[in-house]
Amino acid sequence: MREPDAVASVKERLSKAEAARACAFECMGRNFVVHEDVFPPTHFQSTGIFTKSLRYASGRSFLEIGCGAGVTAVTAALAGCRPVVASDISEQAVRNARVNAELHGVTNVVSVRHGDLFDVLRDGERFDVIFWNSNFVFVPEDYVYTKEVHRAFFDAGYASHDRFLREAPSYLNPGGQLLLGFSGQGNEQALRQLLAKHRYAAETFSSTLGVGPNAPRYDILRLCPMEKGVAQ
Repeated sequence: MREPDAVASVKERLSKAEAARACAFECMGRNFVVHEDVFPPTHFQSTGIFTKSLRYASGRSFLEIGCGAGVTAVTAALAGCRPVVASDISEQAVRNARVNAELHGVTNVVSVRHGDLFDVLRDGERFDVIFWNSNFVFVPEDYVYTKEVHRAFFDAGYASHDRFLREAPSYLNPGGQLLLGFSGQGNEQALRQLLAKHRYAAETFSSTLGVGPNAPRYDILRLCPMEKGVAQ
């Protein structure tokens, strides 16, 4: 059976990244190390676009779900966010993010943790900003992941999106912002259904067209859980 275009596109670019063995990435004038088997921002534009599009407020706490190599979390720390927590389900990504936090001298600010979504948080932890550069490519519920790194791209049945929307309000400070990194490669209809299911209002925080032929659109959505009355 032929794979959906978005899935095939990801696998093709990932193969190119693996063949190139690119180990360095530049963002906003800063250099980052990229390890093998970690989401490669060298060949996927979302990390760079989202990191540049976010607004970092000095002194405000910042949680990044799915941090990959730690580019966004480290950038937030360097911009003055305090404290910063970065998490990833991939042990390789966690090690990579710690290396980049050390490289940029923010290990005292950035706590990098291994785990799935909000499992990494401690009792009472709340944040002014929660950001997730989501694994927005939809695949069926019975999808078999042949590589662990594919979990950074594909979400089977949008189960992770469902859980994120269900649990996120519990970890957001009053007046905080809940931000979701998404893309034109994602299943926008399925996302709308989940937003309705969990009673969210959503607005576009930023929208950027990727560079190159057939490049998708990259959006950051600001989500407001209507029942919780969280400020937008």
